[in-house]
Amino acid sequence: MIAIQRVTQKFDKKIALDDISLELNSGEVIALIGENGAGKSTLMRIICGYIKSTSGNIKIFNHDIETDRIHALLHIGYVPEISSLYGDMTVFDFLKWIAKLWNISDFNTAIIEAAQQMQIIDVLADKIETLSKGYKKRVEIASAILHRPKILILDEPTDGLDPNQKQHIRDFMKSYAKDNLVLVSTHVLEDAGIANRVVMLSHGKLIGNMTMKDFKKISKTGNLNDAFRILSSTKKEKK
Repeated sequence: MIAIQRVTQKFDKKIALDDISLELNSGEVIALIGENGAGKSTLMRIICGYIKSTSGNIKIFNHDIETDRIHALLHIGYVPEISSLYGDMTVFDFLKWIAKLWNISDFNTAIIEAAQQMQIIDVLADKIETLSKGYKKRVEIASAILHRPKILILDEPTDGLDPNQKQHIRDFMKSYAKDNLVLVSTHVLEDAGIANRVVMLSHGKLIGNMTMKDFKKISKTGNLNDAFRILSSTKKEKK
C-alpha cells in the first residue's frame, strides 16, 4: 500500500530523515512515534506530497508520489498537526468545498456520512470559529475522509483534547483501520496504545518497526513509556 524506499530528507546541512525504508499495509493502525524533531511530521509530509524528498522513492498503490502524483494522492486523506480550517465558514460549507475539490458529485451524502462518523451532525450549521478544539479536530478529520481514502494520515490527532474526545478519536481510528490503513503520529505514547504496529524514529533514523505486542515486550512491565526509553537508550549505546 505504501512503499518507502531509502528516503532521505535534508534541510540545508541538517538531516531530517536518514535513509528510511518501510512498507505499510492496510488493516492496521500504525503509530509513528519519536521525540520532538525525530522526523515524524517530515515523513508524513513527504508521503502526502507536501514536500519532495532529497533522495529515495515513495509509492502509493504502486503510484510514484513524484512522477504519478495525482493517482497516488487520490488514495490519501491527511490531517496535519496545524489546523487547516477556515473559521468564517460553516462546517457544512467547509465540507462542501472540500467535497467539490475532490469532485464528489453526491456531496450531501458524503458530508452526512463523514459527519456521522465524526459525531459533528449537530454543528454542521455552526461557524468553525465558534467551535471547541475537539470539534475543530473532528471537522478536520471529517474533511479528510470525505472521498473515502484507503490511507488516512493523522499528525497528533488528539493533541490538546480532553479524555472523552481522545477516546472518540481512538475508537474511530480503530474502526477505520479495519478496511484501510491509518498512520498516526503521536508523542503521547498512551495514544499509541491502540496501534497494531509501532514505527519509531529518532533523530531522523528508523530505530524500530515492530508489532505493538513486541514493542511492549521490550519493557518487562509492558509500559509503553518504559519500552520507548529502553529502545531509545539501546540505539544510542550502539552509536
